[in-house]
Amino acid sequence: MRILYVTTSLLRNESASIRNISLINGLIENNCHVKVITLDYKKENEDNFLKSRLKANIEKIKIPYFNKITNKLEVKRVTQNAIKCRIMKKIKDFLKQYIFFPDVLCEGIKNCKTIKIGQKEYDYIISSSDSKSSHFIARTLIKNNNLEIPWIQIWGDPWQKDIGLTNVNYFLKRKIKKAEKRLLKEATKVFYISELTAIDIKKSFPEMKDKINFLLRSYLEKIESQVLVKDKYTFSYTGSISNRNLNCLLNSVKEYNSIHEKKIEVQFYGVNSNDKKSLQKLNFVKIFPRVSFEKVLDVYKNSDVLVYIDNMGDTTQIPGKIYDYFGTDKVILGLYENRDIKKFLEQFNRIELYRNIEKINLENVVKKIGNQKPVEKFSPKYVACEFLNKIEGV
Repeated sequence: MRILYVTTSLLRNESASIRNISLINGLIENNCHVKVITLDYKKENEDNFLKSRLKANIEKIKIPYFNKITNKLEVKRVTQNAIKCRIMKKIKDFLKQYIFFPDVLCEGIKNCKTIKIGQKEYDYIISSSDSKSSHFIARTLIKNNNLEIPWIQIWGDPWQKDIGLTNVNYFLKRKIKKAEKRLLKEATKVFYISELTAIDIKKSFPEMKDKINFLLRSYLEKIESQVLVKDKYTFSYTGSISNRNLNCLLNSVKEYNSIHEKKIEVQFYGVNSNDKKSLQKLNFVKIFPRVSFEKVLDVYKNSDVLVYIDNMGDTTQIPGKIYDYFGTDKVILGLYENRDIKKFLEQFNRIELYRNIEKINLENVVKKIGNQKPVEKFSPKYVACEFLNKIEGV
């Protein structure tokens, strides 16, 4: 099978890139020929480790204006004080809302028009967000080359109900709603990474429910390591803690440490300066800046327990890190916000689940250390095989 895979997230250090590379590699392991069209970011913004793991050929769309603007903003962020940085953030948010559509990577939609694709060159075209520009680029490629092949869309997050758009104005929300519906209508099949989101979208667009599907996310690499005898237990959380309730975790660890000789240390990776203040006072917490995915894999290897924390609110989105955790032999501690998320996660029988308002039985959690295995159901080859079966109607 010959597949053209279109995405704006491929080589940068972000969750969507990891998801895309793991699926692309899985497709290749299932004997597919895959070519990827992505954006030509500045070399310093590409992750060499992710680049080394990708097995497919790439064609890049030039985005000189985006690279020039981001370079200026990065220089100003380094040289300006905190107040000026906040002002710059407001300016960036304004530009995102009123100038760029569907998002700041829209330059790629115009610049992809020079790409020529033969009518019988591919069996499928797959576009994968985020960003949403990925789908618009795929649409442009299909239109400009008069392609008559199935178009498969993969959505990391829904658009209209994306939690990152809660503060946008009414007119932009209306525009997004119309654009999202049009994209879904043009697709042959649509896949969402969260099963709960897929169910929700079917309710929002009942006339298109038959084309909407669910796609598991795979881990990129399997992590297996020896249990080391240490003077403490290491609990690690990688990623943003914004919009997450940490009280349950921190209070439970504080209480556990007060009555046990062997303590728990909680390590947070990727905490921003605003969220750092509330954590610095705790002697059992260590805070680290955002690190590369290669370093994240080392964090997994050196941890005893990997922590998953739901977004607050009634969201159906499941953070991608849980799938990376499934590729390890570490204990997974999952703190969920709503019962639908719990119901989805408990089916894999791999996570120590607690409602994120209750005390955690940490004695029970640490007993599980050294007795876990990666979940093969989330390997790239297995997930890609299931995906191929769904797009071919098997």
